[in-house]
Amino acid sequence: MSKIRTHYDNLKVTRNAPDVVIKAAHKALLQMHHPDKASDKVTAERITRILNEARDVLLDPVKRKQHDDWIKTKEQHHQQSADAERFGQDTAAPEQTPPAPEEPSLGKYKLLQDGVAFDPATDLLWCRFALGQQWQDDRVTGAAQVFTWQAAIEEAKRFNQQGGYAGFTDWRLPTIDELKTLIDKQRGNKNDALLFIDHQVFPESPLWIWSATAYAGYGGGAWFVYFREGEAYNEDTGFARGVRLVRDHKSR
Repeated sequence: MSKIRTHYDNLKVTRNAPDVVIKAAHKALLQMHHPDKASDKVTAERITRILNEARDVLLDPVKRKQHDDWIKTKEQHHQQSADAERFGQDTAAPEQTPPAPEEPSLGKYKLLQDGVAFDPATDLLWCRFALGQQWQDDRVTGAAQVFTWQAAIEEAKRFNQQGGYAGFTDWRLPTIDELKTLIDKQRGNKNDALLFIDHQVFPESPLWIWSATAYAGYGGGAWFVYFREGEAYNEDTGFARGVRLVRDHKSR
């Protein structure tokens, strides 16, 4: 009879483990399976999602109780099947383990852990917060900072050097073509019809966001997107604009 796999098993903690033990176990396992240290980054990313989901469930009293109730129900079914088999009774076909639930979707994005949105069409992972903001309790907090273009590139490097985010240290400024995929004239903020970005996926978004693409024409400069108009422009790199980081989902 197959063993029930639980979030406790994934974090290698007992079922009565206090929050401090759960946090420590999550941190240790996350370091062990860090994608930057793994030869198979796709598998490492999957393990990272499993560990983060286990932590989020077990640190939430309501979700933890629901998980405990699910474990109890599964164990009762397994025990009943074992008893029936031991006493020679007919048993139903073995219960199949349901597939792991898919990440929730919002618009064209899949919402991953810790404020990360995945766009399957471009295979890009986006931070749902801009630099200067933070993702806490499933929402954006703080105010977005603005940077000159060169400072924005340096700030992205510093962001990675200080640990990155969600287990990754290869976040970067998007190219102008990548940044333009965030322009959304259907799911923009309905309270501000000229803010052309999905505000549910990217709440409190800056109006101006730099790309990593330099302008190749006369006078130089760099490209940015002005989301109030939903258009891309180029201008002098000395202007200050917001920064939203991205990474390649399957980068190695």
